[in-house]
Amino acid sequence: MARWTTLVVSGAILATAWIPAAWAQTSSPPAPTAPPTPDPQVQQDRRELRRDRRDLRQDRQDIRQDRRHITQDKQDIRSDRKDIYSDRRDLRQDQKQLQQDRAAGNTEAVKKDRAEIAGDRKDLRGDRRDLYRDRKDLHNDRKDLRADNRDRREDRREVNHDKAKLYRDKKAAGAK
Repeated sequence: MARWTTLVVSGAILATAWIPAAWAQTSSPPAPTAPPTPDPQVQQDRRELRRDRRDLRQDRQDIRQDRRHITQDKQDIRSDRKDIYSDRRDLRQDQKQLQQDRAAGNTEAVKKDRAEIAGDRKDLRGDRRDLYRDRKDLHNDRKDLRADNRDRREDRREVNHDKAKLYRDKKAAGAK
């Protein structure tokens, strides 16, 4: 009987402690409070940081594009050199053919050979002009790459500076 009494009394004590706690858990949450007003300096620092990161990303894209252009310009220069080589070879062959036709006294073939020589010289001049233009493009693309690398370094410094500034302002806002 004493066991039953102890059990009932301990159950009653437990129930008095547990029931209000259970009701407290099932009640509605308290009314939401307004969030703390953000520090305007911290917001400004975050905006600057986002802008600098966007600039940094754009600089990286520009660098990749400039590298692609440099690669393309190098390929163009190689193909122009091959064209010049083949045009010079054609010109030499046509001059050799002209000498043979002159020696043979073939006037029709001489006229035709001279026309071919003029065409080959025109092609050679065009290929040299292309080579010059491609070399100039390569120079300009390398110049752009250097400028973009410089911009990227500056933007990287700005991002690091803005991170430090944001940290300081957060710390100062928390101390207020």
